[in-house]
Amino acid sequence: MRRILRLLRALPITHRPVYLGYVVVLLTLAATLSFIDRQILNVMIGPIKRDLGGLSDTEISLIIGLAFSLVYSLATWPLARLADRSSRRNIIVAGIFCWSAMTALAGLANSFWQLFGARMGVGIGEASLGPANQSLLADYFEASRLPLAYGIVGTAPFIGTGIANIVGGPLIDYLEARPNFSLPLFGEVYSWQMVLVVVGLPGLLLAALMFTVREPKRTGLGGAAYPHGYPLKEVFDFVRERARYLTLHFIAYLCLSIQGFAFLTWIVEFFVRKHGWTKTEIGLSYGFIALFIGIAGSVWAGFYAGRMLARQRADATMRLCLWGTIVLGPLAVLMPLLSDAHWALALIVPITFCMSMPPGLSSAALQAIAPNQMRGQMIALYLICVSFISYLVAPLIIAVMNDYIFGREDAIDLSLAWLALFNYSIAAVCLAFALKPLRRAIEQARAWQQV
Repeated sequence: MRRILRLLRALPITHRPVYLGYVVVLLTLAATLSFIDRQILNVMIGPIKRDLGGLSDTEISLIIGLAFSLVYSLATWPLARLADRSSRRNIIVAGIFCWSAMTALAGLANSFWQLFGARMGVGIGEASLGPANQSLLADYFEASRLPLAYGIVGTAPFIGTGIANIVGGPLIDYLEARPNFSLPLFGEVYSWQMVLVVVGLPGLLLAALMFTVREPKRTGLGGAAYPHGYPLKEVFDFVRERARYLTLHFIAYLCLSIQGFAFLTWIVEFFVRKHGWTKTEIGLSYGFIALFIGIAGSVWAGFYAGRMLARQRADATMRLCLWGTIVLGPLAVLMPLLSDAHWALALIVPITFCMSMPPGLSSAALQAIAPNQMRGQMIALYLICVSFISYLVAPLIIAVMNDYIFGREDAIDLSLAWLALFNYSIAAVCLAFALKPLRRAIEQARAWQQV
């Protein structure tokens, strides 16, 4: 195995499609594990609330959202600046090791604050991945192929959600019916604690495998004046000059992200509370939809955007995202209001397809307008402005609507429907107005990039 990897890495990048595929697979695995470790709590809300002293929906949402997103956002910018100046591969390795270890440690938590603290550790590790891996891919692939690469890596949330639901739901039901497990040195652990220990360990192996990825030569440099990265003033000037596009882009994706994460966080509980399904029933049903339909949507969007870019449609990424949002909005409002669970599940198929399109398209658009030494920081700015708020608000807003607006847990259908109407309406308007400034920003990038 080592000899094969050495041979692949010795070939020029342009002559080794197998190696490029290997890199994409590893980065997709890393993103998938990060999402599983981030979202696995979603399928265990009930048992965690019970075993940690009867937590409320709001308290569990703070563990899922605030604990992770606060540290994730604080760590993202310095790690992104580091990724623009040093080895992105090594940053990814360290991040995978950190979040995997902290996920396993979360399985030993016995109180609200212990689990809250472990989730903060997961946030520190995962903050390294987004800026580093997207900058890395931009140096491995040419512009017309980059959306497809991002589309493949962008399947991670749906692979992760699919696996978490297919395995997590039935596993929790199985473990709940058995006595508690006993771990050496730590004694008895609850079913959900055992799940966290098990899902955290594979990341340690993946961290070692990432050392087989070579740091590529940086391309698309913005100029010789800052060969080792731009000072903060230059970064802020760059952002200010493109403020109209970035503002519209970030608002649109903030709305898409809030609705998407709210959906992923609460869809299992929605079917349990509203339709009386078991976690195994909805876990398997939605898990397979997320796994196969999510992959199909993200890969198709990346492939089709690449074809549009090859035909000189500079705004292809945002235009395709706009089309998907226009289809998605009405379906997402209608689905939770249906009284028949099977019709609701059927609507989740096109909803998942359209939901899977935006992540890779967003990355491709941001990388297209930024110089190499700023790519990590553009992704970091996006993650801070979009992911921090969405991770914080998405789990919390449904819980707050359930607890304080409608005053009952089974009002989750109304919460999801109203939130979808609000978010997708704003997103569609912002995406439509973002097309022209995106084309202008790409023209500016073509004028000064040195390939």
